[in-house]
Amino acid sequence: MPLFLSTDNVAPTQRAPFPYTLKVSVRAKSARLKMTPHGGLVVVVPPGFDKKKIAALLLCHEEWIRKVTAKFDAHRQSPPQLAENGLPAAIAFPDFAESWSVAYTQTGIGEVEMVERQGNRLLVSGDIANTALSCKLLCSWLKHRAQVHLLPALEKLAAAHDFSYDAAGIRLQHSRWGSCSTRRSITLNSKLLFLPQHLVRYIMVHELCHTVHMNHSREFWSLVHEHDPLCHTSNLEMKSAWKYVPQWASVHP
Repeated sequence: MPLFLSTDNVAPTQRAPFPYTLKVSVRAKSARLKMTPHGGLVVVVPPGFDKKKIAALLLCHEEWIRKVTAKFDAHRQSPPQLAENGLPAAIAFPDFAESWSVAYTQTGIGEVEMVERQGNRLLVSGDIANTALSCKLLCSWLKHRAQVHLLPALEKLAAAHDFSYDAAGIRLQHSRWGSCSTRRSITLNSKLLFLPQHLVRYIMVHELCHTVHMNHSREFWSLVHEHDPLCHTSNLEMKSAWKYVPQWASVHP
């Protein structure tokens, strides 16, 4: 069955001295800055904030902005192969030895559609000039592939190490790689598909251990280490694991 999506997109704000995306949040008490690997600089402000003050705010934090930007650039991998519209021409999941080619055809405005073909080929048609719309469609497909690969892998790992859980699901999240609720329901981030095998396994072991210890106590980490002796190294490596995720996958449906 083909995937279908139709929606509009709001482009990031571009203002001196740095490009940024403006986010108005009712939970914000004051203006604050945050930086994401693919989303870049985000300015979060409360409702009614005077936007004329943003330029001065950015200048005040110029050193921090440049420092974090340089850090992200230093860890960033070589850009993947892109099609003429700037979208991925190929998608690969290294841990599952799976790769797909992606072809695009402009056929309309305001909506996009995707179909899978034999030989791991994806055909995207419609308003492909709207890259944000196409990215959201690709992210919906990514979630489906994560359900195909990650959930069976989690079940197999749990059985091999005598863990049990009550439910498991997939979400496309900005920052959390996985979670486990008090009801022993495990959620995995679909972006795990882009990570190396040892990191995917570490996240799964981490969440499985939360079915026993709903905290990060000494007992929890001892259990994680028992099932993944390289957990401390992997935990440190996860701090820059975003570098494995292509930019298009940061646009959420």
